[in-house]
Order: sequence, then C-alpha cells, then structure tokens
Amino acid sequence: MLQKKINSHIVIIGAGIAGLCISLYLTKNNVPHIILERGDVANTWIKERWKNFHLVNPNWAIKIPEFGFGSKYFPSDDPNGFLNKNETVDYIQSFAKYIGSEIYTNENVNSISKKNSDYRIVTTKRTIKTKIVIIASGAFGDSYIPNINSELNKNVLQLHSSEYKSIDKLPEGGVLVVGAGQSGAQIAEELLDNGKKTWLAVSKCGRRPRNYRGKDSSWWNYEMGSFDKTVDDVPFEQRWGCSPHTSGSRGGHDINLITLAEQGLKLCGTVKNCNSNKIVFDDNLHQNLIFSDQHAINWAKRVDDYIIKNNLKMPPEKISEDKRINKYKENNILNISAPGNISSMIWATGFRYNFDWINLDITNELGHPIQKRGVTKYNGLYFMGLQWMHSSKSAQFVGVAEDAEFIVNDILSKNYI
Repeated sequence: MLQKKINSHIVIIGAGIAGLCISLYLTKNNVPHIILERGDVANTWIKERWKNFHLVNPNWAIKIPEFGFGSKYFPSDDPNGFLNKNETVDYIQSFAKYIGSEIYTNENVNSISKKNSDYRIVTTKRTIKTKIVIIASGAFGDSYIPNINSELNKNVLQLHSSEYKSIDKLPEGGVLVVGAGQSGAQIAEELLDNGKKTWLAVSKCGRRPRNYRGKDSSWWNYEMGSFDKTVDDVPFEQRWGCSPHTSGSRGGHDINLITLAEQGLKLCGTVKNCNSNKIVFDDNLHQNLIFSDQHAINWAKRVDDYIIKNNLKMPPEKISEDKRINKYKENNILNISAPGNISSMIWATGFRYNFDWINLDITNELGHPIQKRGVTKYNGLYFMGLQWMHSSKSAQFVGVAEDAEFIVNDILSKNYI
C-alpha cells in the first residue's frame, strides 16, 4: 500500500555509515533531507556479517566526525581494540540517532529516473520527486557466486560468505570455503577452530601481518600514506585485487594459511569445475601460497624502507620466505560423496555492482558507476561510499567522512537547493 507523499529536495539512499556521514554534513549546514533504507539502519552489518565478525582496522582508525574514536560517544577507550559485529551495528545506529536524521526504514528503492531537472524515485511504498539524489547503497554491491555452482550436488548446502552467520547454522559434515581473502580466510579459521573439517580453495590473495616492528599493520599503512592513495595513483586492476587476510578477532592476530594447514585446514587450488560427485581444483595452490607469502615480504620491505628513510627507532624484525610452503602438494579433486567429506560450501567470492535499477546511463562496461569522487555527469546525482570511489579509504571508517564532506560542499557550491 502506498504511503504518504514525501517532499524533499535531497534524498539519500542508504542508512549505512556512508549515507549517515552525508546526513551529518547536510545537517551541520542546516540542509533538510531524508534517507531511504531498504532494511534497518546499518542493514548490511546486520544482515551480511557473521556473528563473530570483527573490523580489521583498530579503533583509532575510526575517524567519524564528532563520533569517532576519542569522542565521548565511542564504545571503547582502547585505541588498539577492534569492534565486533554487534558493537559496529550499535555504533552506526547510535550515530544515526546523534544526527537526528529523518530515516524511512524498510523502504527499498525500485527505480530512479530523471525528467528535466527532477529525479523520480519509486520505492516499495511511494513515489518521490526530488532535485538531488545521493546513492549510498553499499560499498561493494550484490554477492557474487560463479555459475559453476549450478552443477554441484544438490545435497550440498551453498552459501555466500555474506549469508554465513555461525558454525551452528551449518549441517553436520565438512565445509569447503572458496576464496582466501579476508572473509574466506577468517571464516575458514573460525570453522577450523570450532572443530569443523574444513577445506579452503586458495585464491590469489596476499597476507598481511597483524603487527610488525612494534606497530599494527594498519598503523603502518596509515603512516606510510597507503590509505591516501587515490584512483590516480593506483592502476585499476590493482584496486580490485583480493583484500590481504589478517584478523581483528581475539584482539587482532595474523592469519597464515600454512600455519592453519598444520592445524588441520586442507588447502586446495581455485575451483575449476564441479558436478554432483566431485569438485575439481586448478593446479595453482603452490603458486597462490607463494603469492600470499611474497605479498607479506614485499609489504614488510616497504615498512623497512620507510623506517630507514625517516630515521625511525623501531624494534628489529624480519619476514622471510616461508619454507613450509614447499611441503604442500596440489589437491586436485574432492570427492563429495566420500564419507566425512563436505556437506556445505561457502563462496567467499566477492561482490559485483548492480545498478540496473537506475534508469540512466550511469555505469561503464564493467558495471562500475561513472563518477569522480562521487560526482556524476547528471546534475544533482551523486554516489557515496563506493570501494575506491576516490581513494583507498573511501569505503572505510578511516576515510568515508572526507568524501562525504567533499560531496556536500559540491552540492552547496552549485546552488542546487
């Protein structure tokens, strides 16, 4: 049933941290606006994170204006701690209350179109005409599972990593996790720690030590300016690689796939194909483990060079090639029907953008929004909070507010309102 009409010159789509940062800066400038949210505030964190999820950047890296670490509103006074899922949800929802944003929850946007200078937004509850739309509907897009999964035995439960909640929600039997980025590696570790027989299809992903030479690795990345690198500094293909695995759980710790293998994790190459009886893996386990190891070595060398260049006094440490890699042979086939083998499969295979609901020429051939720091070719239409929208930190708590301030300043400078 259609709800009452809403009149607003500015509509933000999405009540996650990106949309709320826009709302904060609009509110500070006394600009009326509304937010449309498909679920509850912090919906992605509620629906698409597992129970024991933790942020991978420490608390000090949460730099939300008036509400970040060090403010009286922040839920922890430990700069080196890591918020868990529930703390993150509570934090974002408290931020929304602090701003006092006018938020319409459980209202999904079905389409956006443009006529003359007005945008027409059709939701599940009403139609809204507005002058400015800011799309803050998520950093990554929709969950992605390769088409080969349709050939898999129907008795095997299949989940995307965004659907995985906890080990007790899985059936009896082993689990194959596909993908060794942050989510895949963390979930595989959790399953292994809780006694699940676990396989991991290792993709080409680096690892990052939790601590090195006396500091957290996020601190080094911040200090060396890695978070500040923009789309002009980093080639496209390098921006969309797998996120190096590390963890914020248990106070923050390393994830080393070889160490986990010694504890019982069964490593395989990437999934090549599958059918009702077996899963076939590519012959790339060894090279992917070498890539992961070399990523950590190269990262540590950049830190070492930075320390020398800036004459910093830090404790000595060295990351060397992990000789244990040579012990691991290719496991090319996993027999699904064999006793004790897998009964479930978790696809940690990332996300893909889907903006088909925007009836405008707004994406490129890869489906990525055509924008520059959130500004599009359409007057009054903006994106916000996208991965690598402007810089490495555009979709992270450490930098999302900077883009929000830029976009609001752009709106104010163009006299749209």
